[in-house]
Amino acid sequence: MTRTKLTIHRGWEEVMFRSTATKALVALHTSKIAAEAIKGAPRRKNSGGTPWNGIKNNIEAYVQNSLEGWYGNVVVERNPRVRHAMLQDQGFRDRSGRRHPGRRFLKAALLKSRIE
Repeated sequence: MTRTKLTIHRGWEEVMFRSTATKALVALHTSKIAAEAIKGAPRRKNSGGTPWNGIKNNIEAYVQNSLEGWYGNVVVERNPRVRHAMLQDQGFRDRSGRRHPGRRFLKAALLKSRIE
């Protein structure tokens, strides 16, 4: 049996959270969440191709550095002229008052990627 002495220095979290390995790990998981959101995004039924304002073309993932370390964001609809992904996700009422249930594709992508 080998004995090892573990010494933890003050501030080791800052060094770890700001490392390039942490950035790569955050980027990997952020891109997986974005891919799941794109896969689950609703599509138009009568479209021959994918329009520029389709929801799946406007889901992006990026990684930024903050004071605490690297963090990842999945952004939906940065362009205000695209289709309303949040209405598709949460549900809405049309002008006649009919309720259209939400598809919850963003929540499903987050639930699929969580660690228990």
